[in-house]
Amino acid sequence: MSCPVCLQQATFPVETNCGHLFCGPCIIAYWTYGSWLGAISCPICRQTVTLLFPLFQEESQQQDEQQDAREILRNVNDYNRRFSGQPRSLMDRIMDLPTLLRHAFREMFSVGGLFWMFRIRILLCLMGALLYLASPLDFLPEALFGILGFLDDLFVIFLLLIYISIMYREVVTQRLNR
Repeated sequence: MSCPVCLQQATFPVETNCGHLFCGPCIIAYWTYGSWLGAISCPICRQTVTLLFPLFQEESQQQDEQQDAREILRNVNDYNRRFSGQPRSLMDRIMDLPTLLRHAFREMFSVGGLFWMFRIRILLCLMGALLYLASPLDFLPEALFGILGFLDDLFVIFLLLIYISIMYREVVTQRLNR
């Protein structure tokens, strides 16, 4: 939980889409005062940062810190509104998978998490993938093609995970635009 920018314990921690953790004030200052024409590059891995996930809540802060928390959340939401809709290459989507899926599944099973329609879409996708994997009908049956038949099943699961991360990115962006 330490920030690689200020080398202190992260205050108002924020996670990037590439999975790195920073202080909210540090990453916002990096964006605000840097010479960026668009989205920033992660100070650790240099991947383009298109989403910031605040790992704190305004209400959980002490009275004197609530104003700072509000300001950081406002800046994070502003950043996400500006840069989360940028076109992404397949490689960028693959690199974002761990962070986006971790946040999506954490929210999916929380009490005030994702709304029901998104949950239903994910469950339908998972059920469809499981039916495909369990059914004897297959694009490349394992009985005839061996390991190649198994690889198409893995490809279906991989496509499902990418689709879920794309849906979650849209949900985060829509939630921030309200």
